[in-house]
Amino acid sequence: MSFLFVSDHLALDLAATVAWRATHPKELLAGPGDFARWAVEAGVVDRLDTVTEDDLDHARALREAIYRLARAATAGEPADPEDVTRIRQAAAHTPVRPALHDLGRVARRGGVPEVLATLATCASDLFGGPDRLLVRRCAGTPCTRLFLDRSRAGTRRWCDKRSCGSRINAAAYRRRSGRSEQA
Repeated sequence: MSFLFVSDHLALDLAATVAWRATHPKELLAGPGDFARWAVEAGVVDRLDTVTEDDLDHARALREAIYRLARAATAGEPADPEDVTRIRQAAAHTPVRPALHDLGRVARRGGVPEVLATLATCASDLFGGPDRLLVRRCAGTPCTRLFLDRSRAGTRRWCDKRSCGSRINAAAYRRRSGRSEQA
């Protein structure tokens, strides 16, 4: 299974590693190897060799803090100080640092602490800056993905036009078509 990266922000993509939170939650980081694969597919590191169950617990705890802060941002509510502290503590470590090897070639190496620090730093930038006002929740049912709305009008409704947006538009078309045939 591949992960989907449509949130327009690395921290929000991590938060999306629990699918369908409101209806039938599905844990996408089921084991340490899943987190390692996610970190590589997200482009945080080129390879993440050793991930323990404890590391996975830390990653999930950071993910949940990010998710709760994002939900608070969408609702205009205050942040939970424990979530802020968790992100600040994770960001205090050294993040993954890219090493340029040649034009078009960069290496991203680090272990779990560096990956978590990178994710926490991204979350800090998001929630500590003006982009926190762009965080939205997908209007698609049962999707619970959060994303940044960078549309010109600020009216984007779906995390991904091809999946949630297409499904909603097709359902609306079927409703309209059914009404016009009955009239």
